[in-house]
Amino acid sequence: MSRTLVMGDPLVVLGDDSPGYIRDGALVVEGRTIVRLGKRHDLEGFGPFDRRVGSSRHAVLPGFINGHYHSGSALNRGMPQYIFERANVHVHAMWSPVSEEDLYHAVLANVMNDVRGGQTGFVDLNYGRSGLPNFGYDAILAAYRDLGVRVALGVVTRDRNTLVHADDESFLAMLPEDLAARVRASTMGYAWPVTDVFAAYRDLVARWDHREGRIRVLLAPDWTPACSDELYVRNRRLADEFGTGIMTHVLETRSEMMYALESDGKTAMRRLADLGVLGPDVSCSHFVWATDEDISILADTGAVAVNNPGSNLRLSTGIARVRDIMDRGGRVCFGTDNISFSDSGDFFQELRLAAYLQRTPGLLEIGRLDSESVLRAATANGARAIRFESELGSLGVGKEADLVVLSRDRLFWPEERYASSPPLDVILDRASSADVASVMVAGEIVFNDGEFTRISHARVQDYVAEAALRIMGSDPDPDSVRLGWEVDPYVLDFYRRWALTPVEPAAVYNAKHPPLTGNG
Repeated sequence: MSRTLVMGDPLVVLGDDSPGYIRDGALVVEGRTIVRLGKRHDLEGFGPFDRRVGSSRHAVLPGFINGHYHSGSALNRGMPQYIFERANVHVHAMWSPVSEEDLYHAVLANVMNDVRGGQTGFVDLNYGRSGLPNFGYDAILAAYRDLGVRVALGVVTRDRNTLVHADDESFLAMLPEDLAARVRASTMGYAWPVTDVFAAYRDLVARWDHREGRIRVLLAPDWTPACSDELYVRNRRLADEFGTGIMTHVLETRSEMMYALESDGKTAMRRLADLGVLGPDVSCSHFVWATDEDISILADTGAVAVNNPGSNLRLSTGIARVRDIMDRGGRVCFGTDNISFSDSGDFFQELRLAAYLQRTPGLLEIGRLDSESVLRAATANGARAIRFESELGSLGVGKEADLVVLSRDRLFWPEERYASSPPLDVILDRASSADVASVMVAGEIVFNDGEFTRISHARVQDYVAEAALRIMGSDPDPDSVRLGWEVDPYVLDFYRRWALTPVEPAAVYNAKHPPLTGNG
């Protein structure tokens, strides 16, 4: 069994019964498990060691869990830029037919980019690809396995409202008859047969769940408007039967919030709670338009909300109430939606953005979110979302060694400037993917000094570049693209009334007119 000494100043621990960090600290890893923790000068004598990682010129912290991710987009056309309800009628034109080998390399390309950004695990809600065996999920899981990182793969089901938040035929009745007929004959409103997807899930659980101690297979009812009560209940029963878990989009958009209130007469979270879906094994992605009641239900059930700050801004979704969730005892972690701010995959940037967005004008005593609270949420709550809550979440004895080693050279330069600053503040405010020196997962170094240890990054890039030329080198199907734009105005008209319905804001960020003063 290999023995590794990992050193850092600070060593960010984030344990329940320990301080947030240890100055000039170290930990000893045997195999995949942390067996000792303390000051570097105390632990250096517990050798011999097969490897030494880090030094007093590095910082070490738990690996980040990307709590909401879509891995297969490297071979999709274009960049997402529309709110999901609008994008929904265009996305079918972005998906080109791919092979399992293409999908495998596309996932590798995306995940490699994000491992460089400090991520050691991914909660991957993946739609798979129609026409591939098991919808391509075996190829996706093989990519994570071969790279050596963790994943909880969500197998997606949806069974209604595939075009807008209404019965498909009701919406099609609003379209000219010839346009409606063309939509019916198209792939718009993607949804794979539920029976086939559940069969794939059962097969994947039998062969992949818990493999190498790094892989989970979860269920992913897509999001609240697209899943019937019956489908949510079936997902809950299957998750209980196999002891896996559930991930689902919840309250991503304003229209989703309004749909729940109008169609069910209750909030989206109240609906899921009444169905018995929610629990500690459930993650609710986005959670932007959560009401006070929704937040209370989240806290009471132990489910985890996943904040995706960069994606939510890029897709015009909004700003999640992260501070309110934390203040009410709810669990929140963070993700990129694979649409990170600037597409960099830099998780430090996402955490920084999440922290800054919670500055509320008018509350002068409150600044951005507390650094330690953000880091604990990103690690401990992320571990729950990925369903490795016992193994991960902090750097403590008995935990598995998933960690990130940062160079201090730029991060803490000049030393005199930051000597009096809390080190967790420096890390949250300044760290970037450029500072990542090494990434360890389950005691194994998977990224070191700019290179991946298991797979050639250059080879993956070469394959994806060739595949992109082969798959996307010609113009997309013009009929599919044109159809999306023909339907687009009807989609916008459908949602307009919900967009204009007045709501009581949770926060007000600026003013349209100056306030009245004095006697005016």
